[in-house]
Amino acid sequence: MKLFAISDTHFWHKPERNMNQFGEIWIDHESKIKRNWREAVGTDDLVMMGGDISWASRTEEAMVHLRQLCSLPGIAKVMVKGNHDHWWKKTDKLQPLLPQNLTALSGSAVKIKGEVICGTRGWLSPNDPCSDTLDKKTFEKEMGLLEQALIQAVTLGPSLLGIHLLLHFPPFTTTGANTPFWEVIKRYPVATCTYGHFHMRHEWEKIPKGEVDGVWCSLTSSDFINHRPLLISPR
Repeated sequence: MKLFAISDTHFWHKPERNMNQFGEIWIDHESKIKRNWREAVGTDDLVMMGGDISWASRTEEAMVHLRQLCSLPGIAKVMVKGNHDHWWKKTDKLQPLLPQNLTALSGSAVKIKGEVICGTRGWLSPNDPCSDTLDKKTFEKEMGLLEQALIQAVTLGPSLLGIHLLLHFPPFTTTGANTPFWEVIKRYPVATCTYGHFHMRHEWEKIPKGEVDGVWCSLTSSDFINHRPLLISPR
């Protein structure tokens, strides 16, 4: 089983609107994602989806997109919430509605074919230039959920390659500095950490990628990876 990841798929729920307004890279991006997914991912592989999955505002609208993604190759999919996933209210109420091969993570962990995946949304940290003082409460909540997810991951027992951490917000600032999230991550046996959210070229250039403090870090924003699920390679 190979592990792939993609975030920020940003599927639209209204046909009269699309992502084209955000640049050439987004033209017909949904078709590109599906085509590339079919080419890259095998039936026995696992795909981690790092949030901002759908622009839908209601769960029933987002379910159309989730079913489309879950019909694509892969034995299982896991996902975390992004800041634009307004259709995602309560995870415990959402999970029973999801396709059987999709697991929603929010401060939680799951073990699939010997691999342990844990995740939460994350948030902008106070040391980020883009942070707002009003974000402090959400930041503190997500810090707690991160620790909770990692504790659950350890409790699930050994993972073949180590713990795979799935976030939406990177554990680094928009200028590439470590955040308090990263300090928590370093205390656990995390093998890979994947994240999205960043769409600006200057963010792409500054954010850490590759091995950092023994953890393999990957930016998987759909536009950054050219709408092709990225193979996650541990150290």
